[in-house]
Amino acid sequence: MTRGVNEAVPFELQLLLWGILEKRQERGEQLDYLQVFELSAEWVDEEPVQKILNRQEQPFHQEVFYVNHIENLAIGVTVWGIDSGEYATMLLPEEY
Repeated sequence: MTRGVNEAVPFELQLLLWGILEKRQERGEQLDYLQVFELSAEWVDEEPVQKILNRQEQPFHQEVFYVNHIENLAIGVTVWGIDSGEYATMLLPEEY
């Protein structure tokens, strides 16, 4: 994690982003070296819910996750997950 991600994304949500990638690997999906997470919120039954859009280009994949009971929502934040093969890093696009 970069400093920007640590400041913009609550720790609980950071863990969820890594968990999404782990679940996709467990399902046998091929992951692109670049994972994009777009974080926003939606209102469901008058309560804010964290929305996570995960997408990649090769092979194309796009999936939306909704998470209840997140104390601090991340809204309007895009996070890139870059896997070099040796290690993986999450950063904000402006930190690239």
